[in-house]
Amino acid sequence: MSATSPYLLERLSGGPLRTAHRGAPRLAPDNTLESIVAAARFEVDFIEIDVHRTRDGHLLLWHDGQFITPDGVYKIAEHTLAELRALKVPDGTLATLPEAVEVVQGHTGLMIDLKAPDLHAEIEQVLRAAAFREALVCGGYDETLSRLKTALPHIAVSRTPDAAYHRELPRRLAAEPYLDAVTVYWRTVGPELVAAAQAAGVRVLAWTVDYPHIARQVLDAGADGITSNDVELLAALRTETVS
Repeated sequence: MSATSPYLLERLSGGPLRTAHRGAPRLAPDNTLESIVAAARFEVDFIEIDVHRTRDGHLLLWHDGQFITPDGVYKIAEHTLAELRALKVPDGTLATLPEAVEVVQGHTGLMIDLKAPDLHAEIEQVLRAAAFREALVCGGYDETLSRLKTALPHIAVSRTPDAAYHRELPRRLAAEPYLDAVTVYWRTVGPELVAAAQAAGVRVLAWTVDYPHIARQVLDAGADGITSNDVELLAALRTETVS
């Protein structure tokens, strides 16, 4: 099956896909509202964010499953959004998925990286409420990915393989025909992975690439796009200045 997301295909038609990793972490702390706002000012195709569910059902942006503070460790799944915001995390303003959608809508897409299972219902609700179609959901939770693709066929979904999945990539990709892409560590991009992806009709999106020579190496090896902490490197991908 080939990629079916209209936004994904439109952006790929202009060149390598450019994804800002956790916003613009060299300009503002990652996954915060400030980081998303900073990244949205640049010409990128997606802003990648990490998503967890709070105890009261909000989708909170953060990479780890907990906040570590001088007062202790606070697991996101065990606390309400209000409790977590009361921690006054010094990194910046904690953001939810609806807030991120509001920032980027009309400017760029969101790559939503699943950091917990069974988030499909909440993500679907957010995307439907905002009529937001420029989303790519990625991660290792196949049920969440398949349910979202069934409910919202216009969005993109991407598998992030673990080591076991990598070892059986052709078979596993064939068993998941709803996928639009695979999101992979850049060091794994090579002839075998690219051939397996092309045979399955999915795109190869590599993370996390922060140096121009590595970006060129990965793209020359067959990747369709990269994720980077450096928004200026991403901008250079469309101006042919990466070398």
